[in-house]
Amino acid sequence: MRTLRRAWTRLAVILSLALFLLPVVAFAQNRPAPSVPYFDIPAQATLFGETVPLERRDLREILDESLVITAYNYERVILLMKRAARYFPYLEKKLHERGLPDDLKYVAVAESSLRTYAYSSARAVGPWQFIEATAKRNGLRVNAWFDDRLSFERSTEAALSYFEVLYKKFGSWTLAAAAYNSGEQRITNAIATQGQKDYFNLNLPIETEQYIFRILAAKIILSNPQFFGYRIPASLLYPPLVFDRVEFDAPREIPVTLLAKACDTTYKDIREMNPEIRGDALPAGRHSLYVPRGKAERFKAALPELLASEPSKSGKARHPRKKRRR
Repeated sequence: MRTLRRAWTRLAVILSLALFLLPVVAFAQNRPAPSVPYFDIPAQATLFGETVPLERRDLREILDESLVITAYNYERVILLMKRAARYFPYLEKKLHERGLPDDLKYVAVAESSLRTYAYSSARAVGPWQFIEATAKRNGLRVNAWFDDRLSFERSTEAALSYFEVLYKKFGSWTLAAAAYNSGEQRITNAIATQGQKDYFNLNLPIETEQYIFRILAAKIILSNPQFFGYRIPASLLYPPLVFDRVEFDAPREIPVTLLAKACDTTYKDIREMNPEIRGDALPAGRHSLYVPRGKAERFKAALPELLASEPSKSGKARHPRKKRRR
């Protein structure tokens, strides 16, 4: 009797498991096979007006890696498309004015993903990722009052001027970009040691060898995002930032709160429109400041009156870094 009872118990357990697993098995059989989009590497490509020799296996594989890493990073590509709508028109205008290759705008994509508040572990700062020494050498202020590396406009002018210098020195935009990434001396030494003046024939650090292809991948994807499956309505793209610029002389240190009051806005707005300001005040001297659109005349009229009525305050104390997207 006990043996029979055990047999029935086992049979009941087996039937229960079968009934439980049946839907799982059916789902597994009917589940569609996973599908991942595949993107082929272009047969030909140019960057900065220079031909990239993609017939070479090693270069095709480096580009392939850069395309895969970027194209499948959905969040990054979507944000890049949105930011490009904001910043590319300005960059294209400045590049055209200087007669520089339009593709240089993709350097800012590779450097910072078009983020104003971008900081690296190597202490590079801003959309063009200047280290302090290079920034100062190219005319940017980095002191207790200002960090011009955070100004998209000022850092762009400095970066384009630096690229002009690098191109004049190396005679190639790919070499100029490599020097921008790894330093002039490293590229100069590599050319002298290896006897090669073609970027694609130089043996360089891995990061620098990949750098040009990260720029190229950004160009390929952002030039035709629909090919890679990215479609964003125009209404969701970030519009260009539009401000008024005022030039004025500060007879003494001026608190940012007073500047905000002069154009009927907030401390936060002034700091975000002028991210290069590091503290709570501007020092005495000549200044160029962004204010809300339509508020320039009010600012010019109100500032002298406010200066006469407000006591002088010290504001050199720095604020914490803000890794805010702009």
